[in-house]
Amino acid sequence: MLTPLDVPLASREDHVRVTVATQDPGLINRVWRVLDISDANSLAVVRTTWLDESTQTTGA
Repeated sequence: MLTPLDVPLASREDHVRVTVATQDPGLINRVWRVLDISDANSLAVVRTTWLDESTQTTGA
């Protein structure tokens, strides 16, 4: 997950629900567990957060 540096920092084991997905609408309402947060450096404009999907989808 990429987020701007000025948004609240997620913590490990937090859960994130996708509410907006401009490139892939199939992500909307899927839930992810935070695994780790990258360190931002002085040149960064976004923060990288590593996730693991919590929701399971089945083909209908």
